Amino acid sequence: MNDTNWTGVQENTFDEFNTDKIILLCIYIPVFFVALVGNILVLVMVCMNKSVRRNVANYFLVNLAIADLLVTIVCIPMTVTVMIYPVWIYGDFMCRTLDFMQGVSVEGSVLTIVCMGTERYFAIRHPMKVRRICNEFNVKVAIAVTWILAIIIMCPLVIYKRLVVEQHVFVFNNTDYLFNGTQEMTSFHSETCQETWPSHSDKTAYDVFLLFIIYIIPGFIVVALYSLIGCSLCRQNHALNRANSVISNDVKVMASRRKLARMMIIISILFALCWLPYFIIIIGTDFYEEFRHTLAKLYPFALLLAHSHSAQNPILYCFMHRGFLEFLTKLARCQFSSITNRRQMKNSFNSSDRTQSLKISKMNDGTNDERKRLVVTLSDPGKAV
Repeated sequence: MNDTNWTGVQENTFDEFNTDKIILLCIYIPVFFVALVGNILVLVMVCMNKSVRRNVANYFLVNLAIADLLVTIVCIPMTVTVMIYPVWIYGDFMCRTLDFMQGVSVEGSVLTIVCMGTERYFAIRHPMKVRRICNEFNVKVAIAVTWILAIIIMCPLVIYKRLVVEQHVFVFNNTDYLFNGTQEMTSFHSETCQETWPSHSDKTAYDVFLLFIIYIIPGFIVVALYSLIGCSLCRQNHALNRANSVISNDVKVMASRRKLARMMIIISILFALCWLPYFIIIIGTDFYEEFRHTLAKLYPFALLLAHSHSAQNPILYCFMHRGFLEFLTKLARCQFSSITNRRQMKNSFNSSDRTQSLKISKMNDGTNDERKRLVVTLSDPGKAV
């Protein structure tokens, strides 16, 4: 039970929009639409393009797009609504599901990035083994394992996340207080969605566990994998430069592998940068009580930066993924040609209508002339020719 006065409740729970909320809302809206449209286009591109589906590396891009769509559809709208109206009115199921879905999607993205690095490692360091190890079946099994592990890791959020009813009591003076010595008291309750761990140390231990399992350990693995990939690419480049008879196909293959590896490195770096402030604030609030109020003010912006990662991957594909760029180009040309064809059909219909009108007008004129001749003939048969 929280004993607070009405003014405090009104300021904390039903406060009007301040500058921070307006800024967050103005940024969240384009992030939501870019993430939604961009990731849907990634899925459509892979489904419609057979050549893209043949490359198993694109399966991981699809998995990333699905994880980003989960964040976009589930987490971003709920975050914005809670930001606008802090009182939880969405029920116990959504209370337990929201952070769980966000955690599952984030862990799924992390494990997918690790799988992408592993696949690129075998493709560049061991090209003869990659088709046997990273075949379609094994890639699908790896993707399924990533989601199963993500669900298992995030299960405590479903267990310890629940609705908490807070009772707010406020007292105000009666107008006749000086005469009859009475006060009036009323109460007000609200529901909030909170983590109710058995102790603060349990929550801290789980947060540290998530920091290692989501951020630190995968980060070290990805850095190690791409460091080995970079060394291998440099050696291959030097070997091809020393050879006088360079096969153009080998150069193209190496350039394609280098470009794909560079794109995946950027995806990993963006993920690390976007989620770093979030983890810093979470761990900071667990260990430093005196900074909790300051960190609480920064938390919405850190969460916005983390959510914006869902919109960054499709933008990155536009510049670095040839298949996605070609798909967007064809889609734009298709839309343009469709608009052009509609205009041409409309113009042809208009011209045909005008031609038909002229024919009908001429026919009417001819009919009128025939009628006039017939009238003259009937009135004066001698004038008939």
